[in-house]
Amino acid sequence: MTAVTYRKIRIFVASPGDVLSERDQLNKVVEELNLTMSAIAPEKGLILELVRWETHVHPGLGLDAQAVVFEQIPDFDIFVGLLWKRMGTPTSTASSGTEAEFRLAYETWQKNKTLPVLFYFCQQAFPPPRTLDEVEQLRRVVAFRAELSNKGLLADYAEHERFADVIRPHLLLVLGKLCSPHGSAVETANRVAARASESGNLAVRQQLAGLAQEYEMLRETMDPGDTRTRRMEVLVTRMRALGLAGYPMLPELALSASPGQRLAGVTILQLVPNPDYINWLAERLRLETPFLGYHAAVALLAAVRTLRASHEHELRVAIAQAKKSLEETTRGNGWRYSDRYSVLDEAEQELEHSVPNSTLSACLSI
Repeated sequence: MTAVTYRKIRIFVASPGDVLSERDQLNKVVEELNLTMSAIAPEKGLILELVRWETHVHPGLGLDAQAVVFEQIPDFDIFVGLLWKRMGTPTSTASSGTEAEFRLAYETWQKNKTLPVLFYFCQQAFPPPRTLDEVEQLRRVVAFRAELSNKGLLADYAEHERFADVIRPHLLLVLGKLCSPHGSAVETANRVAARASESGNLAVRQQLAGLAQEYEMLRETMDPGDTRTRRMEVLVTRMRALGLAGYPMLPELALSASPGQRLAGVTILQLVPNPDYINWLAERLRLETPFLGYHAAVALLAAVRTLRASHEHELRVAIAQAKKSLEETTRGNGWRYSDRYSVLDEAEQELEHSVPNSTLSACLSI
């Protein structure tokens, strides 16, 4: 019998103090995934460790508190960032410790394109800021989010208590890539699906159907505008959280007459890019509503980041077709300033880069 060599995977979490619940949820998810990975790939001997300043940093002296943290935290393999309405305390190098920690992780990613960087923003409502400090904190969060949006490095979750459901499948995809560096997200999803129980698959099917109906009801009963869009984005987040488990249902979702179920298929492809659906995604820009078309563009961006090495030509053609469809279906020159065009333009620009795909891209094109 061959002895298993164990490998520790360190997950570093960065956040200010208004998302403590999420930090605790992440700890529980890490415990769950340790059990999951032992079932999916026991021969890999992966052990996850959550690195937090609360548990990995002791009192010390430095230029500032963040310098003490940087000196003591061990090297990590996965970075997770969290923000809600506060940015945190400024440091000597950044607007907050969270930002400084992100910059460190992003610099590492720029060098080797292998460090997974997952950044999440909580969308739970909160009362209007009452003090100048609260206003400034929120302003800095909004500015930082805008910066990350341009890099494609963020995801949303609707409420504090839903964070675990959102990050769990993303971490599972990352770990699948670490187990099989040359495997695809599709292969990872298939491994997860193969281990799901029949009752579990039925529950996922019912949840996706319910979310699809809720999406269609929102479109029918609410007037267009920011409020409706935010409500629909919450549903997209919930669909995406089911992406891995729902992957086997992708063929029927793509062919469904239900716009909500087609949206569910698009969100799955944001998480698990599949070359067989590249043209189908491009067609969404012509056939679907702007909201669904936008998420199809995001899925194409995800495909660029994970499939360009093997499907560059198909991606170029699909993006060009999607842009043409957008131009033909949008009056005047406004199409060039739409969020759909911006995402497609980003995808096209990334195709020009020669850097190989990364685990980061596989997990953050969402």
